[in-house]
Amino acid sequence: MNKIKKILVPVDFTETSETATLHAIELAKVFKADIFLIHIVEDSGYYFSVIPEEEPLISQTIQRLETGVRERMDRIKYTILKTDGLVAEVVITSGKVDAEIIEFAQLKEINLIVMGTHGVTGYTEVFMGSNAQRVVTLSEVPVLTMQAGKTYPFKNLLIPIDNSLHSREKVNIAVQIAKAWGSQIHLLGLPDSDEQIELDKFNIKMESVEKFFHAENLPFKSSFEHGDNLAEVALNYSNKNNCDLIVINTGHESETTGIFMGALAQQIVNHSKTPVLSVKPTEGIFSITTSGYGIT
Repeated sequence: MNKIKKILVPVDFTETSETATLHAIELAKVFKADIFLIHIVEDSGYYFSVIPEEEPLISQTIQRLETGVRERMDRIKYTILKTDGLVAEVVITSGKVDAEIIEFAQLKEINLIVMGTHGVTGYTEVFMGSNAQRVVTLSEVPVLTMQAGKTYPFKNLLIPIDNSLHSREKVNIAVQIAKAWGSQIHLLGLPDSDEQIELDKFNIKMESVEKFFHAENLPFKSSFEHGDNLAEVALNYSNKNNCDLIVINTGHESETTGIFMGALAQQIVNHSKTPVLSVKPTEGIFSITTSGYGIT
């Protein structure tokens, strides 16, 4: 996991977008990172279906919209400079929102995407309909999502551990944030089996992560919770313990590679009132080794 040096914020002028921008500013201050603000005008086939005599009017309307968007983005940029002393780069483009975000993140070697989400249910939840959820599912870059509300100092970090594979990227980025804010880490074990062999393996996984935190001299507490819906268990724990951030894996939990997140990750992203940092593993997992446990 690279250090957080470049932060991308998709801006759509909603309240959740404003909350995401405020979080990104605080993160940029702590990590001395650069901020990129991107607004994407979603492509539509409408302009290709107008009759010729309407083209001048459509062209003028588009021009006014583009000017208005540029002015709003520049105001945000100026406010960030005046209030926080940070220089933000503004980008305005068009296309499919999730694809443009992911492509820009790759082009600029972004380390973290911060964006708002409205929370979803029903059909949208099943098919990952929102832009935020599609970005979380497809992005190789860690994605911090949040609903509208106050900003958090990330003083209590929750790391749920279930029976899926867990990458060191997820733990490494949590360590970066914990060190930056002097945070307490809550390591929550969510075993889904009562069989002793499976519980023994699960305990080894937990001990592996605990050993890593000890080596980093980080304050943490470990606990185990059981329940029929592990996502609900994790969210209830977060609420009871005033957690400011939940750090989850997405990639190794995928049931259909590249399309859906695993059930635990998907439900947490969709329903959490607390910001969620989603990390797609690309290298190394916490695993059982010949010496007992470790990071590979």
